[in-house]
Amino acid sequence: MPTSVREAREALRVEAGRLFIGGEWVDWDGPRFDQLHPSDNTAVASIVEAGARGVDAAVGAARSAFDDGPWPRMPAQDRKRVLQQFIERIFELEDELAELQTLDNGIPISFGRGSRVSGRAAANVFDHYAGWADKINGETYPQFTSASNMHYMSYREPVGVVGVILPFNGPMLTFATKVGAALACGCTVVVKPSEYTNLAVTRLAEIIADSDLPPGVFNLVTGAGEAGAALATHPGVDKVTFTGSSAVGESIVAASGSNMKRLSLELGGKSAALVFPDTRSVERTASTLMGLCSTFLSGQICSTPSRAVVHRSIVDEFVHHATNQVKQMRFGDPFDPATTSAPLISRRQQRRVLDYIESGVAEGATLAFGGDAPGGDLADGNWVNPALFTDVTADMRVVREEIFGPVLCVIPFDTEEEAIRIANDSEYGLAGCVFSTDVTRAFRVARAIRSGSIGINGYASVPNAPMGGVKRSGVGREGGWESIEAFTELKTININFDA
Repeated sequence: MPTSVREAREALRVEAGRLFIGGEWVDWDGPRFDQLHPSDNTAVASIVEAGARGVDAAVGAARSAFDDGPWPRMPAQDRKRVLQQFIERIFELEDELAELQTLDNGIPISFGRGSRVSGRAAANVFDHYAGWADKINGETYPQFTSASNMHYMSYREPVGVVGVILPFNGPMLTFATKVGAALACGCTVVVKPSEYTNLAVTRLAEIIADSDLPPGVFNLVTGAGEAGAALATHPGVDKVTFTGSSAVGESIVAASGSNMKRLSLELGGKSAALVFPDTRSVERTASTLMGLCSTFLSGQICSTPSRAVVHRSIVDEFVHHATNQVKQMRFGDPFDPATTSAPLISRRQQRRVLDYIESGVAEGATLAFGGDAPGGDLADGNWVNPALFTDVTADMRVVREEIFGPVLCVIPFDTEEEAIRIANDSEYGLAGCVFSTDVTRAFRVARAIRSGSIGINGYASVPNAPMGGVKRSGVGREGGWESIEAFTELKTININFDA
């Protein structure tokens, strides 16, 4: 284990994992597993495998808190005040949370402290949803006919018990996005973090445990596939919100029919960035797109553009600048501010990415650079040198399938129509970008691409705007009022004033 990782684990006093059920921390008597640090695959914590038994206990607590407890019926102002307790405490502990997240997934500490997945960002998300708590309203409707004196109104009520299944790449941000919205609406929750990243989420759970939230409203279980499947299929869960792979999302959809669970699924992506010859700077655009794959979490973000659809006249220039960008990145100690890039989350994911790169070469693509695993001091970790492919075709696996690693494919185009066709030739539709100084064209192209989100000359997500996908990229939206709709059910009440 790198010295800084060991020192951080000791300084942060990382202890054996526990479950939080019904307002109490539980030293579970079931099996455990080691959480490994992706920089060298040494253990940083012992984690509880809750399994179906632990999930059942947590769902039971959440069910009781929803059916019989005060939280769903609490005045909105009181619920808002409880949520505000989380916000202030997260701000106070943002440095500690950043270090725990680096212990979780190896994100370079400079990104963990200042990016959209930081503790500060999570606090801002909670703040956004706390603000919605006293603004969740229904509607009244005009009298439709004079045949009766019947009047209609609607109310938004919390959807019920929510199973929250988190990804490894942004555990704090997705925690705040899902839990913040669910609690603001009056739901109760059972949270399961990724088996790879438990530490920062457990610290957030401790913050919630120290608040005035009633027992059973928030519950935390840990574990791998068995726990996740048990939560997704549990008959006591009314809604599942999940961020992760399309394959797992599809299994959740299949299982949801048993009790018609409501679903919010943010799944995989194969996002396209369309680069027109009038982009403001080919160098900056190429560096941005290659940088999204090579730095930060090394392409392990579902919205990261992994297909660069570049006008044929500037392809060579684009590849040149992308090559130069990679020279600026740096692997190494995740607690060193100079480190720019994370390892992949597991040995399995490292092998998967390397297999994709080998398949691209075998299918005839040109590997412009990278695509191997570094040796030396990095050999024990899950590192992959960023790769760029040219001379690709639409039927290649590296073009069609989500790789979730530091791999970018450059696809040339000649006309606007061709660029749109290439972008839409995918079973995914999560995000994308258009780079052009012709704003009219950029807007036209953005409207023509089938995707949940499109950026023009840049891309970013914010808490008060919806984010989500079409096709295999998911169901539903997170962000702003759309999240409130997702965690509430609409009830219509009609009153006969002639009765």
